Amino acid sequence: MRRLLAAVATGVLAVTVGAAAPASGSAPAVADAAAVRIMPMGSSTTAGSIPGGYRSDLYQMLTSAGLSVDFVGAITDAGPAQLPDRDHEGHGGFVLSQLTEIATDRATRFQPDVVLLHAGANDVLGNVDLPNAPARLEQLIDTLLAVVPNAVIIVSTVGPMGDPATDARAKTFNAAIPFIVQKKVDEGKKVRFVDMRTTLLATDVAADKIHLTHSGNTKMAYRWYGALVSSPVIRYEAEHATFRNAQALTTTLASNNGKAGKIDLADSYAEFAVDAPYAGTWRLFVRGGNGTTTPCTHTMTVNGAQSRTVTYQRFGWEQWTVTAQTVTLNAGRNAVRFTKGTCFAEIDAIDLTRETTTWPPL
Repeated sequence: MRRLLAAVATGVLAVTVGAAAPASGSAPAVADAAAVRIMPMGSSTTAGSIPGGYRSDLYQMLTSAGLSVDFVGAITDAGPAQLPDRDHEGHGGFVLSQLTEIATDRATRFQPDVVLLHAGANDVLGNVDLPNAPARLEQLIDTLLAVVPNAVIIVSTVGPMGDPATDARAKTFNAAIPFIVQKKVDEGKKVRFVDMRTTLLATDVAADKIHLTHSGNTKMAYRWYGALVSSPVIRYEAEHATFRNAQALTTTLASNNGKAGKIDLADSYAEFAVDAPYAGTWRLFVRGGNGTTTPCTHTMTVNGAQSRTVTYQRFGWEQWTVTAQTVTLNAGRNAVRFTKGTCFAEIDAIDLTRETTTWPPL
């Protein structure tokens, strides 16, 4: 079922400043025919090693940026309240050939405008005829394009593996992916490449040595977002901020296992040193958490000015919500400070990127 994740207020490039995800228990919006249909496709990483996987943060980034999207797929499973659209094509344990077997049906049924393809990890894990795995990946891409030739297909590398031998096989498989993508580009297809491997750390792999931790999933989300809007995304971890009467805290439920908390007093703050390559208008995503009984806020200032309120809906502690802010930055170092607003809230990370200039993806 197709569902609208975000209606655009004033055209496809509208920006929702301080937008928040729907409150817990709210119903999904009615489908919008103009929404960009995005089909997340792959195995357990797409389904989510944690509820919603990377799809929760990606949904929030896209919708809080004012972009109209609709996740599509035959699977609709449980997920966090921040993710009301839970449709996807994540099939735990599937190898490339199994994804190819269902690709024609799924592309025909859902007519995706974009496919986020993270596939091949189970071929690597099972050491399934790896010399021919790149050819099977190309066959999967071609099968999708045969149905939706104008779709944008963004192909990701598989992430790090905890077992050294398996990780070595993953590196070999990943090395072939850019060449497969370039071959499709040379054929005039809208196929793109995103390298998750350069973003994910060994510490982003769970104890099973296969799946991603919470940290790994949120990092995948911002890499997918950057690929979708054709802009780099730079993450600033909250535990590396400068604090006054606040502090860095450790948790396995945050990016890089750290967060900023105790911003509880009138003179408390967490300040980020944000570097912009040039002066201008930028988008800043704030990943915050609120476990109180009402929406909570921080006051955010940029270089001592541009004061605004950042609101976090009440999803629970370490149940993160992502909100977009539009900020004006100087070239070079900028000070982005968060001080106490109403009640109490925490920050996991902030992400810097350009304002969206191209939507839908080309």
